Amino acid sequence: MFELRCPRERMLQQIGVTEDLPVIDGADPLTAPAFLTAAAAHVIVTSKHRYDIVERLNAALTARFGDVAPQMLQRDLLAPLKKAIGNAFKHGNRLDPDKTVTIELYVTRRGAFIEVSDQGAGFDVEGTIARLGKGGKYWENAGSGFRRFAKTDSVISFDNGGRTFRACFRTLAD
Repeated sequence: MFELRCPRERMLQQIGVTEDLPVIDGADPLTAPAFLTAAAAHVIVTSKHRYDIVERLNAALTARFGDVAPQMLQRDLLAPLKKAIGNAFKHGNRLDPDKTVTIELYVTRRGAFIEVSDQGAGFDVEGTIARLGKGGKYWENAGSGFRRFAKTDSVISFDNGGRTFRACFRTLAD
């Protein structure tokens, strides 16, 4: 569901993050025990290749949220994240091999907060969502990302002129 004015701070509070957490470093922070099992964790990863990062994130988040129903995890976290990353590389960065996509994740037992940021020019988020709601053409290609975002139970928002996608995924373990 879209909540365009939902601030980052509120999304973090919804999953129980009330203070800034240190970023987990290392060769692969997504496989670090602290990311996979700690009560709360914070990771930032960057990539110039969308397929590798999507596979790594899927594996890490599936392991982290192993107690969440697979259908819910796919619908409300993994599928929207895949679309956001694909959109960032394809539409935001225009497949420029010199540009990166940055993914920031906070995970807790209550859910995940994710930001996907690209280095592109951004886009008119409100206009795009208004056209989606009216059934008008709002996409360059098939528009499947925005349709998926609209159907998820996660809170979806954008910032930075459309260059940053945000999602707040909540488990049922509140």
